[in-house]
Amino acid sequence: MISVNNTVHPKTGGHYVYKVMKDELLKRKYSLREISVPIILKALTGSENPKGWREIYRLQLHIRCVFQSFFERYLKNSVVITSSHPAFPVFGHLVYHQPKAGTGIKTLKRHIPPYWRIGWTIVENEWMSPIWLIAKKSHTLHLCNSHFTKQLVKKLYGIESKVMYPPVQVKPFLKTDLKRKRKYSVIIAKPEVPSGITMLPEVIQKMPKNIEFVVIGRADQIGLKVINTLIIRGYNIKYLGYVSEKEKISLLQTRSHYLHLALNEAFGMTIVEAMAAGCIPVAHKSGGVPEYLPENLLYSDPSEAAEIILAGVGDDLNLKQELRNIAKNFSEERFRTKFADCFERFVNSLNEL
Repeated sequence: MISVNNTVHPKTGGHYVYKVMKDELLKRKYSLREISVPIILKALTGSENPKGWREIYRLQLHIRCVFQSFFERYLKNSVVITSSHPAFPVFGHLVYHQPKAGTGIKTLKRHIPPYWRIGWTIVENEWMSPIWLIAKKSHTLHLCNSHFTKQLVKKLYGIESKVMYPPVQVKPFLKTDLKRKRKYSVIIAKPEVPSGITMLPEVIQKMPKNIEFVVIGRADQIGLKVINTLIIRGYNIKYLGYVSEKEKISLLQTRSHYLHLALNEAFGMTIVEAMAAGCIPVAHKSGGVPEYLPENLLYSDPSEAAEIILAGVGDDLNLKQELRNIAKNFSEERFRTKFADCFERFVNSLNEL
């Protein structure tokens, strides 16, 4: 397993997917050797996320992963599972595609910082990173986190792939009683430009100022500016910053709504977590979200998002139960079984060659 992900202490949903893959292969007694930027970085510097001059190690290790993956891929005595990035192409047999929210949204780009704009330009124009395109096409099995991603991979790279929805840790969110009275409040996560924080003013101005908005996750510079501006204007916003998993679970179990601002979200793990917890999610009608979230909770513009939140669906017990049942379909246990079966068939096909 060669990746730039942190499978020891995953901090994102994308990292968590690879951790589950690794754990399941170890459980099934596969001999697994991991070459990971965070793991090697910690061995060299004592930190998975070093600052200052030690950051140069990260760049060197990215490059090491590229060359190591190429070497391992063509030895033909192992199966190489990788993650990849347009700036650092990783070669392998199996890759799991999970593009960032916002990919393909041209209208958002004027709101995006230069480094995000450059990254998206590379992603959407594969000719700008020919080695990455070669690396992508070197993979034998491409897995995608949604049908939206499958279509995107086909459009960008001309590659066929298989949809395997990602695992979500729904169990901790299922413990709350759906009949429990909740505070009428709206939760927002990831207050960053790529996650749609610049849309919040357009939604919130359509709603009464006394409605509480709870914002969680580390904000980028523009996200902080948006939050502070709305607070100055008198809106009831509480910015909690980074919260622990326990705190996030508690919020989703006690608040009425979760507003997902991102456009072209390829999947949306927090949406599924909210569904499991009985917190009504409201999300944009784009990306992979419409593949599982009911139509009446999808919005096309900020005004429609506000209307759905104000419609009083937060107390609909039948809707909460429906959402929870959908969320259970994305449990970690189901993913482990599907991935293991897929992987074993893939290994057998390689042995027949």
